[in-house]
Amino acid sequence: PDGGDYKLTYIGKHPVIVARSSDDKQIRVFFNRCRHRGATVCQLEYGNSNYFRCAYHGWVYNNGGGLVGVPFEEGYGEGFDKDKLGLVQVPRVGTYAGFIWASLSADGPSLQEHLGNAMPYIDKFSTQGTEGIQVNIGAQKFGYNGNWKMQMENTVDGYHASFVHASYFEIISRRVGRKLNFGPREGMHVIDLGNGHAVLDIEPGGIDATTTNSRGSNSGPGYNMTVFPNVAFLFSQIRQIRPVAFNRTEVTLYPLRFKGISDEANTARLREHESFYGPASFAAPDDWEMFLRCQTGFQADADVNEAEWIRLYRGLHQEDVDPKTGAKATTQMDEASQRALHRQWKKMMQAD
Repeated sequence: PDGGDYKLTYIGKHPVIVARSSDDKQIRVFFNRCRHRGATVCQLEYGNSNYFRCAYHGWVYNNGGGLVGVPFEEGYGEGFDKDKLGLVQVPRVGTYAGFIWASLSADGPSLQEHLGNAMPYIDKFSTQGTEGIQVNIGAQKFGYNGNWKMQMENTVDGYHASFVHASYFEIISRRVGRKLNFGPREGMHVIDLGNGHAVLDIEPGGIDATTTNSRGSNSGPGYNMTVFPNVAFLFSQIRQIRPVAFNRTEVTLYPLRFKGISDEANTARLREHESFYGPASFAAPDDWEMFLRCQTGFQADADVNEAEWIRLYRGLHQEDVDPKTGAKATTQMDEASQRALHRQWKKMMQAD
């Protein structure tokens, strides 16, 4: 939020710096690459600094991207122009509801056009708690040997939980002293929002629903949402999915704090996150195992009796299309949310 704040991330394979300028407070996204010999100019994952200095030959850039220092500059002669050698900015940067988005394409749909039907869900997500959310308590990272689309699919999949997470739900049932139902529930849906975005209801009531944790307190909106191509919003976290190779994916989870609530309540939220999603948790590692098993199974891709195909047509016959938005909804155990991802992926892969 402050001038000089920055963080490192990736757009695909490209390392970038997201920085708020100290001078004009504008947010910019630069390639993390010195214009001299290509070394990264920033190493710390996040922080606050007015300058980025390349350790190789000492070139210095301000946090607006300008090249402001070149040791022994006279060696370059009269034609050397520092104004033309600032850090290269990505072509487009936009913000919505406090979230920062960037694109390597100079042309294309605007951010609002791309987000489309996802915007009301992002609005709801960003205003959780009494005063909104904070994403400043660190990050959890993991990788798996499988395709990136499986993590996106799984985030909004209501079909697998009763099987993959059966042991976790049994533990929670014992903890609360009653049997919990994580099978089909009335009034719950998966939704293809268009443009590759999708929603999974985790509580009845759609966008207005909230979830409760085992302590009975409000723990966030009652839905998971994926935003194409690589981000997800869950009741306890923001999830960024990074493809590294066709069979390798890195995922970063950013747990949420709520503004305006007690430290004890926020700590309880973090413990809930750890129990489900942590590296030694009772649920998320089961998903990672399924991704690995799928990627292994995908290798049986011989063109023999359609062995190479997966089938995502559950509920296709009963999609309910909203005439105003074009969103396609089916029941919670169906696969409209997975079809949303693959429709957009296919469209992008076939584009000129």
